[in-house]
Amino acid sequence: MSSSSRPPSGDRGRQLILLKLTVAVLLAVAFLILIVPGGIPKPLRIAVALIDVIAAGAIWLLGKQRLGN
Repeated sequence: MSSSSRPPSGDRGRQLILLKLTVAVLLAVAFLILIVPGGIPKPLRIAVALIDVIAAGAIWLLGKQRLGN
């Protein structure tokens, strides 16, 4: 039984759109965490926003490797 690491060709476009949407939402949330005032201390907001940006980068990288260029 051979498992393929590539998705079916018909799903590639949909998966690429979903990848872009996921990364965009993570980056938008990171930006909102920094901009919107709240009860959370500023250093903690910066740390959470940085984690969101790192997660977005990791998801983008893994997604692009799996889907190809």
